[in-house]
Amino acid sequence: MPHSLIVPRSLVGVALSLSAVIFGVLTGILVKKLSPDVSLVTTLLYRFLFSLPILFTVALYSRGRAWLQIKQPKTMCLRVVFGFCGILFWFLSLRNMPLGLATTLFQSSVIFITLVSPFLLDEKVGIYRWSAVIVGLFGVVIVTNPFSGAMTSSVLYGVGAALAGAGLSIVLRRLGKKDSPLSVACWYNSSGFIVLTIIVLIVPSQFHTVSRAALIDLIFLGVIGAGMQIVLTSAYRFSDAVVVASMRYLQMPLSGVAGYVFFAETMNINEIFGAVVIISSCLVIAWRELVLAREVNQPGI
Repeated sequence: MPHSLIVPRSLVGVALSLSAVIFGVLTGILVKKLSPDVSLVTTLLYRFLFSLPILFTVALYSRGRAWLQIKQPKTMCLRVVFGFCGILFWFLSLRNMPLGLATTLFQSSVIFITLVSPFLLDEKVGIYRWSAVIVGLFGVVIVTNPFSGAMTSSVLYGVGAALAGAGLSIVLRRLGKKDSPLSVACWYNSSGFIVLTIIVLIVPSQFHTVSRAALIDLIFLGVIGAGMQIVLTSAYRFSDAVVVASMRYLQMPLSGVAGYVFFAETMNINEIFGAVVIISSCLVIAWRELVLAREVNQPGI
């Protein structure tokens, strides 16, 4: 009976990670689409605002009176800080560089997660997953070649998003051990909305009215944000931080395709080859996760 519970947990972790990838791609598309007409502060404010009704409703239904209960308040504060910095830098990079490139830089956070997971999370990362992560990162470098020219502010935004994303991954893993993903998502998005509201009150010029079409996109952005918070936060309950982050490599090639389809951003042969390398590494990681679930007596290989 104990063995039968392990394999489903791994499968759920992979499925949740893939769902987060899809939501991430859709988020990138919407942010880039809105960027010419809607300010960053306005976009973020509506993103947090429209995610709250869904999160509150689901949390109340699932947890009742304990819907806002957090057992690790200090860690929750770190989640808010890393999460807000991450979404800020990610949106900035999406607004200022091609969708595929911005996403790829963000995915480089996995190297930092891999380096610290054995020490901060006591997670064992064996040779197969180490190799898959390194190969996947090599694919990222092939795709972007981000440091071939001058270091621009856009690249710095992408690097900032990667660093914040690495910290966020570690914090989410810790929160997932004791706290409900729904409560975590409610607190994070509420905090984000409050911060953005304060910014608007201090600097009202950063907020402006939007068209009906833009408002629909912003509502959709908030709905996707709510879904992404739930599945991503939940994923860390079922898989190692390295596994979850590595599966999200898939967001890069999918974003490259989306950039081509929606914004006429082309992919050269290096980008296509790199995408294949990255997808292959993700499949290896998923395969090892399933194997490890069956080999209960050999964890961390």
